[in-house]
Amino acid sequence: MTVLWSMLASASLAFALLHLFIWAKGIQPWANLSFAIAAIALAVITAMELIAMRTTSIEQMALILRWVHLPILVLWLAIICFVRCYFDAGRSWLAWLTVGLRAVALILSFSTGQNLFFYRITGLKQVAVWGGETISIAQGPLNPWYVVGPLSTVVLAAFVLDAAFTLWRGETKTGRRRAIVFSSSITFFLLTATGHTALVNAGVINSPYIVGFSFLPIFLAMSYELSCDQLHSLQLSQQLKESETELRLSKQRMRVAARSAELRLWEWDIVRDEICSTDDDQILYGIAEPQKISFDSFLNNLYEEDHERVKLLVEKSLIKGNGHYESEFRIKMPDGQIHWFNSRGRIEFNEDDQPLRMLGVTIDITRRKQAELAVQQQRNELTHLSRVTTLGELSGSLAHELNQPLAAILSNAQAAQRFLARGNTDLAEIQDILKDIVSEDKRAVEVIQRLRLLLKKGEVQHLPVNLNKVVEEVLKIVNSDLMNHNITVNLDLDQKLPAVIGDRVQLQQVLLNLIMNACEAMSHTHAGRRRLFVRTEANGVDKALVSVGDQGPGIPSESLESIFEPFFTTKLQGMGLGLPICRTIVTAHGGQLWATNNTPSGAVFHFKLPTSPGESA
Repeated sequence: MTVLWSMLASASLAFALLHLFIWAKGIQPWANLSFAIAAIALAVITAMELIAMRTTSIEQMALILRWVHLPILVLWLAIICFVRCYFDAGRSWLAWLTVGLRAVALILSFSTGQNLFFYRITGLKQVAVWGGETISIAQGPLNPWYVVGPLSTVVLAAFVLDAAFTLWRGETKTGRRRAIVFSSSITFFLLTATGHTALVNAGVINSPYIVGFSFLPIFLAMSYELSCDQLHSLQLSQQLKESETELRLSKQRMRVAARSAELRLWEWDIVRDEICSTDDDQILYGIAEPQKISFDSFLNNLYEEDHERVKLLVEKSLIKGNGHYESEFRIKMPDGQIHWFNSRGRIEFNEDDQPLRMLGVTIDITRRKQAELAVQQQRNELTHLSRVTTLGELSGSLAHELNQPLAAILSNAQAAQRFLARGNTDLAEIQDILKDIVSEDKRAVEVIQRLRLLLKKGEVQHLPVNLNKVVEEVLKIVNSDLMNHNITVNLDLDQKLPAVIGDRVQLQQVLLNLIMNACEAMSHTHAGRRRLFVRTEANGVDKALVSVGDQGPGIPSESLESIFEPFFTTKLQGMGLGLPICRTIVTAHGGQLWATNNTPSGAVFHFKLPTSPGESA
């Protein structure tokens, strides 16, 4: 029942649109406009019939039967106009009498009883019809003014037959055929609809109202007379229905594919500020209860540290010429867990370059992030172990470096004791001795602090770092070792070098490892030729380059890349992890580490990092 009545209403509206199109083209404009209005009125009547069949409320049934007389009045008017314009026939007084009676029927429907059909509806009878469906039929005493409605129908039928008779007498064979077809179809509709409605209201038959289906012969008659343009319009309508079905199936297939890939498709209506997602339970937004999702409510559910960053990225994408959005963010779910998401979208703009909507996809990357964090933690453990191992190799030199200020402190303290033991104490001399003690103590503290930073196992912190200071700090750590091996340092630092964003301790580790390797590479070089070259310089507009060179034997050309592979080593006691860890650190800082052979001898290790000119270290 629902399908049939819905199809009829849709067909009526389709006919209405078709005739409105023909009317707009200026082809028999008034006739086509009248028919379009009649089709619209019929669609409304059909819809009201369907609602009446499905209602379980007496009040709603009474309301529908009261208001249904308004589209009936419109339908009567449209039929009269169609006959006058298409047939150019029909007596005017019959037309006015029909309209008057139908208008009186509408007024009586609002002023007497609950509607024109019933004075009072006392109940709704549930009746099983075709296919086992159940419909509602009103019951109650009829309105005494009910006869006005059928009377207007009889006058309208007389008007149509009068017009057909006039057309039959004065027109050609085609005109007579049209007179028979249209007058018979319209008369059949009027008599069938009115008679059936009267029988249903009187309780003689148990059936739904079929005013809509009684109008079907007129549709058939019109379809017979329609032009090729009308037929083409029907074909287009059918193609549109097929396209809608295919689109619906395509959307269903897309949703299945998206769920299989754990993707969530979403759309942000920027004008109405409403986000719709394929994720029905709204887990994507960390919202437990179904509710309207606006952009602000989405932002409020983000992890606090991600709030401003995501907002800035979205605002940037809303600018014409960009239109692309991508971000990673965290959301605290209703169960208290933190989930990571990667989201990408594209903006659609109107002709005025104003953003209309954003279409995008989001995927839960929590497991990937957890794996990355686990790998990062293991990498940090390995990096710390490498630092400790390197410092262990420098233990002798570091002990010597620390022994010097401690010996000086001891010597000065003993001297002060001797001065005090003599009795005649020279306070100025004692003051100088104390100054020397303080100075040497600070020197020892600096050595210990440098060692403490390298030995400490803490979180990686990316902050503005001055590479020149990093170089100087590392050279202080290895100063004693360089002196013990008779290595001369050639230092060339770019004083205008911008800061880089990184972890100071990890960058110190990279330099320390490269310098230690350079020192070891020159172990068989003549003492007078042992030179260490350390250079910093700008590389382009946004890179800083650090180079560490030696005058050792160099690196075989086939091993220039292999030396960065894990466990590859040319040392007897080496593990082959130092350079791979250095490259991992530099890569994590967004940079590159590579090696070249020096001229005429030795090797040079270079690494470059992105700079941050706006930052100061």
